[in-house]
Amino acid sequence: MADEATLEGLKELLGYTDEQWETWKSNPRNLQVAENLDGFEKYKMVAEVTSSHGCAVGHKVGDRIVYSGGGALLCKENPDMVCFGLLGPVNSIVPGVFDAICRGDDPTKLAFNKVHCVDVGVDEGGWGAVVAEIKVEKV
Repeated sequence: MADEATLEGLKELLGYTDEQWETWKSNPRNLQVAENLDGFEKYKMVAEVTSSHGCAVGHKVGDRIVYSGGGALLCKENPDMVCFGLLGPVNSIVPGVFDAICRGDDPTKLAFNKVHCVDVGVDEGGWGAVVAEIKVEKV
């Protein structure tokens, strides 16, 4: 169980009323997440471009899209432009990482860690194709 100070800080952060807070606390999953809150600060999720051809945004091999362990896009650690066509597939991995941290499991063990942007590439009638490998790194 998370300590009372942590829970009060979370209540304040979320801006809950006392009634909302009691509802929140009545869900055992929320308390499990609160128990593992420190895990969100211990990790970053990184999607590193491993191949890119014809990307209109200009993603190139080595570009990194970086999220906090809690799933927030860390804007200052990302390229100036990030294509929504790559961001969508990368975003689909975030809940699994988030869930592993919430359970207290090791989020670095991703079974399926590669994504392809939504563009099918020029050979299939699209413009480009970008692949990224997802890694969870300890901070």
